[in-house]
This record gives sequence, C-alpha cells and structure tokens, in this order.
Amino acid sequence: MLLSGWLLPLMLVALLLLYFVSAMLNRQIENTIEVSADKAVEICEIQLAEVVAASKNASYIPTVRTSYNQYLADKKNQVDRRGQKLYEDMTNFLNQHYRYDESFICTMLFFMDNPEQIYYVVNSYQENGKIAGGYSTVRWFREKNLQEVIKRGGSLDTDVELVYLEGRLYLIRNIVDTNYRPYAMIVIEVDPNRVFRSLDSVWGAMRHEVYIDGVPTIKNDAGSRFDVARYEKMAGESTYIRKGNDAYAFKNVKFGKHQLTFLVELDSKAIIDELAMVRYSFILVIIFLIPLIGMIFYFFHTKVTKPVASLITASQKITAGEYGYQIAEKGNSEEFIFLTEAYNAMSRELQHQFQQIFLEELALRDASIMALQSQINPHFLNNTLEVINWEARMGGNEKVSGMIEALGTMLSFTMNRKQLHFHSLAEEVTYVDAYLYIIGKRFGNRFHADKEIEAQLLQVEVPRLIIQPVVENAVEHGMKGKQKGKVLIRIYSREKDLYIEVVNDRELEEQEKERIKILLSGRIDPEEARASLGIRNVNERLKIIYGECSGLSIAGDENGNTVSTIKIRMSGWQKR
Repeated sequence: MLLSGWLLPLMLVALLLLYFVSAMLNRQIENTIEVSADKAVEICEIQLAEVVAASKNASYIPTVRTSYNQYLADKKNQVDRRGQKLYEDMTNFLNQHYRYDESFICTMLFFMDNPEQIYYVVNSYQENGKIAGGYSTVRWFREKNLQEVIKRGGSLDTDVELVYLEGRLYLIRNIVDTNYRPYAMIVIEVDPNRVFRSLDSVWGAMRHEVYIDGVPTIKNDAGSRFDVARYEKMAGESTYIRKGNDAYAFKNVKFGKHQLTFLVELDSKAIIDELAMVRYSFILVIIFLIPLIGMIFYFFHTKVTKPVASLITASQKITAGEYGYQIAEKGNSEEFIFLTEAYNAMSRELQHQFQQIFLEELALRDASIMALQSQINPHFLNNTLEVINWEARMGGNEKVSGMIEALGTMLSFTMNRKQLHFHSLAEEVTYVDAYLYIIGKRFGNRFHADKEIEAQLLQVEVPRLIIQPVVENAVEHGMKGKQKGKVLIRIYSREKDLYIEVVNDRELEEQEKERIKILLSGRIDPEEARASLGIRNVNERLKIIYGECSGLSIAGDENGNTVSTIKIRMSGWQKR
C-alpha cells in the first residue's frame, strides 16, 4: 500500500515537478534574454537619437548660416582672408559641439558650392584619426564616399539618413536656407562599436550583428549561420530563437526611414548547462528525500495541516464578518494550543472593538462632520459666488469672473454632494484646471503649466481629489525662492499600471528629501503635519484602496527637476 498508494504517486509528482520547474526555468531564461535584449536595443535607439539630435545643431544654431552669409558678402566685396575667417568659424563650431562625443569618430561639414573643402573635427578619444592603409578619416571620406553622400543628400530634403559606405557608418543631414534649399551638409561618422555596445550586455551574449536596411554594419568575421532575411519583416519585442545548437536574440525596429536589425548570438552551452544542473540537482534531492516523505507527510498532516486548516477556516469566517467566531478544536501540540487560544481571544476582542469602540468613534466623527457642515450652507455659498460672478461680468472684470468660476468649480468638487468616492479622470483634470487657473492669475507670467495626457485614459475612474494636492505641493515647491517656475502634468499607462506624474523645475534639497521620506513612510512630524496633510492623505488613500503596490513617490530626475508620481495598479483603475 505504501508503494502503490504513496511512493509511486510521489515519484510521478516529483517527475512532473521536475518537468514544470525545468520548463519554468527555461521560460525564465528566455524572458531574461528577451528583456535584456529589449533594453539593449532601446539603449542603441537612444544613442542613435542623440546622434540625430546632435546633427540638428548645425541647422538650429545660427553659426553656420551666419558665417557662410558673411563669407558670401566678403567674397562679393573681395575682402581679404574671407576663406580663413570661414575656416576658423567652422572649425570652432565643430570643436565646440562635436569634439567630445564618444559616439562620433569624425564630424565633417562642407558647402555645396565647394564640396572638396571639408571642415572637420576628429573626436578627442581618437588617437590620430588614422584608418586602414594610413588614410586619415577625412581623406578616406573625400576619396571614397563624398560623391555618394552628395548623391544621397539630393533627395534627403531636411530629413536625416544613415549611410554605410566602404565599411564606415555615416549620418548625413542637409543644412538648408530659408527657402529650404540645401547650401551645406553635415556628415557625422558614427562609431558603431560605441553606439551598439549595449548589445554586449544581453544575457549570455557572445557576439552581435547590426543591419541597416539589410546591409550589415557590424558583422562577425566568421559570418553568421542565422538567416536574417527570413525574419526581416518581424517587428516589436525581442525574439528568442533556437536553431539546433545555436541560440539568438533578434529584433527589428524602425528608425526614421530605416529598418534596423539587431542580432545577438548567445552562448547556448551556458544556457544548456544551467538547465542541466537544475535537473540533476532536483533528481538527486528527490532520491534522497523519498524515504522521509511518508513520515514527514504523516507528521505534518496530524501536527500542522489539520490545525492550520482550522485557523484558515476561522480566518475566513472573520473575513466574512463573523466577528467573535471561536475555534473548538485546539490541536494536539503546545504551539497550536497557544495559537488557538490566542486566536479565540483576539476574535473576541475584535468583536468588542467593532461593536463598541469603533462604532462609538464612527458616530462621534459623523456627528463632528455634521456639526461642521451645518455651519456652512453650500447652496448659499454657490449662489453667493454666482451673484459675485455676474457683478464682475457686468462690471467688465473678466479676470475676477474667471477666478470666481474656477473657485466655484473647486468648491463644487470639494463638497461632493453626490457622495461619490470615485469619478472619471476627466473630472479630476477639470478640478486641477480650475486650481491652475487661479494659480496662473496669482503668479501671472512667472508661472507656466503644461499637460501631456493619453486621451483614452480620461474615462478611467480614479479616487476623488488625488491630483490637485500633489499639483499644489509641486507649485509651492517649484516657486519657492524663484522668480519663475513651471509644472508639467503627465498621465500615461504602462503595462498594468496607471501613472500620473507632476514635474516641477526645482531640484530637491537633501533636507527636503529627508522630510519626504519621513512623510511617505507614515511617520508624522508635528511641525509638518498641517502643511503635508494633502500629499500624505493621497499616499495613504491609494495604499488603502489599491494596496502597497500603489501610492505616491517624490524624487528628483537627471535634469534637476522634482517628479511626484502617483501609481495605480491596472486592476484598481478599471472602470468601476
């Protein structure tokens, strides 16, 4: 009976566990590879975007246009050393904006009326600017690639293009005049090993390859056994692919007019060895534990499982509202006898708390609230504000009228006549707009506010009055000790979370960081209690409603701003 009833089923269970653990570990490895590949590719995209942004300096900063126009004027007037002055201006400009970026090998600029005259700067980390055969970077470009780049630029307009020529990767951009006619071109030779080096951080990476529109820019000397063309139409998240004994992480992304293909060859032996080690270890542990399973099962069933089941059942009764529920069976060990008696005592005390103390305090609080509300007639206040509003309009004072309307909106939201605990995000934003209108009138041109909101989120229901206290805190902090300030409200969703960010352009001081840490941890500083009531209330309400995974956080970012972030879990912000 032990063999057929326990040992064989346990062996079957152990084998199933081994299978599922191995499958789960394999999925975890695949997920780790794909996530790390996604992050690596994202960094590559950011690096390329920074190169594109740097190329715009030649167009947006007027130095090139001004110097060239002066050169043409001097040329027309036959001024001496006009070419020398243009050379000095262009060299200084390139040195100032492009010399110290490690993503660039060389930055070149030439004018269409004389493309052979190339103004350039070699980046500071390059030792001598020499490449194969003793060629300098600029000489190689002039002799090998200049005409092809000019040809490519003819159809480029104001866009940018990545060009891979003669083993060199260039980003080219036309510089146009006010009539959008190109009069110059900037060419940045990109260092692929630096721009794409994040691919080496992919889990298990051995080597990587990068293709631009199907043309390899970084390719292994030995060549790849992976058929890239077969997967060129795939796009989106990274894909983990196994082909025999080889493993790859693969991803296509759109970058401007180009399709970039990233391929990372993985160390498949390390992946297989990790899975095999887990399997062998799991089997060995099971073999040694089989003789003990029977005795352990019996012991836990009688000494632990049954008493714990009784405690769970009793806890479910309490959860269902049966306060005072008592456990009759106290178990057969001293520990569970103690736990049962402690549970019964706690249940009785809980019943007493709900029936007596809690209800009394609730009644007292309700009485206090009603007493306070009875001193204020909301209908009278609204009517009074409406009368004042009409008087302001009749007097032609639109500024005062607008402020009164905003104040009336805030008052209506605060009174909550319908006793609603939730409303749409659009209504919450309306309340914030009314507050910002009043603040705008208070500070005038010294204050500016922007909003970036995903439109499809406006119908999502959220707790009332969670954004305005955070915005108010951001305004007060941002304007403290400053002549001007601005606030950005950004609302978006990511995976299972709703994010509401309020950004102000003042950096957090160390003393402020410590106060925020104490405030959001639940501890109350008596000196800060009244001033910090709003944001502390928001944080505590969110955690009570949605759990500890949600709440309010305040921190600085890399740009010296202060970012207040409200996070709500997906399950909590579905429409109620």
